[in-house]
Amino acid sequence: MHPAYHYRYRRYRPRTRFGPGISLILLLALALLLINCLVILSPAFTRAGHAVLNTLLAWNDRDPKSIMRVAVPVMAWSGSREDVPQVVAPGALVAQLGRVFRPDPRRPVHIVAYQMPLWAREVNGQEPSAPVMAPEMSLDHEPLPGEEAIQSPPPLSEESLVAIYNTHTGETYALTDGMERLTGKRGGVVKAAEALEDELEKKYGVRVARSDTINDTNYNSSYTKSQETLQKLLEENPSVQVVLDIHRDAGKSRENSLVTVDGQQVAPVLIVVGSDARSPFPTWRQNYNFAQELAAEIDKQRPGLCLGVRILEGRYNQFLHPRAVLLEVGSVSNSTEEAVLAARMLAGPVAELVKRYMDGE
Repeated sequence: MHPAYHYRYRRYRPRTRFGPGISLILLLALALLLINCLVILSPAFTRAGHAVLNTLLAWNDRDPKSIMRVAVPVMAWSGSREDVPQVVAPGALVAQLGRVFRPDPRRPVHIVAYQMPLWAREVNGQEPSAPVMAPEMSLDHEPLPGEEAIQSPPPLSEESLVAIYNTHTGETYALTDGMERLTGKRGGVVKAAEALEDELEKKYGVRVARSDTINDTNYNSSYTKSQETLQKLLEENPSVQVVLDIHRDAGKSRENSLVTVDGQQVAPVLIVVGSDARSPFPTWRQNYNFAQELAAEIDKQRPGLCLGVRILEGRYNQFLHPRAVLLEVGSVSNSTEEAVLAARMLAGPVAELVKRYMDGE
């Protein structure tokens, strides 16, 4: 007798080719494609659609390879050796997408017209614009809190004692301009630099050599271009005592982008100093010592305004002058008005240090 054989049949289940990670990427790509189609097919949503796309895609405007670096945080930094790398936190994977849908209860119009522009509807026969633009500001201003109007401004110094420029000229403030960068144009950081110049000259008599040359048309070579700009400023103004490169930070929440100084909410200021970690810079500690002096003077005159001094790995053109520093005035989550007010508050501490150096202290 032959042994009996038993066979079990199971249903064939084909293996899927795509894992959950690939499926999520495909889903996001499809969502972006649908938004783009809306932009193309509906002229009424052109500006609104571009605002949404800009928010979705502008993962980190200070790093051209940031999309890959945020999606794959373990990748090593491989951007410009002189650029300011941003730290990728775990929440960065969803933070930028969340910005589109996170309401701001203090700005109802901003919710409809900027954060959710595709939901815009005609109101009283007019379609709300997106983003909401702030009116043009004038540099003429009332005295800052705790100060009295200057009856007769001090005479302007014969020589330029402070040099101001912007390496990332296109950096701007989203609450005012509705985007993070004005490519090939002058953004809000240039207005902050202009306000600092105006305050130093009209209130403290410190002549300023300022350049508004656009240095970041090619972002990857912006520090190479701005190095030429600063070299020209220093050659034409050999008496310069202090050099300030005005930037603004990126990737901060609105709550972390405001400080209260003399009863007013303004953009905070972070002082950045380069080092010799990547390239030769044997004198960087001179710049660091100056940054510490500036931070201490800001704390003395405007408590709460300065976030301190941060040392990073690039040189940021600071090897060209022993008192050259990079100032982060606010973040992308500020308005230009908040940054301009902070820049005006910086003038007093800067003028005080310039006076000390001119007196030989």
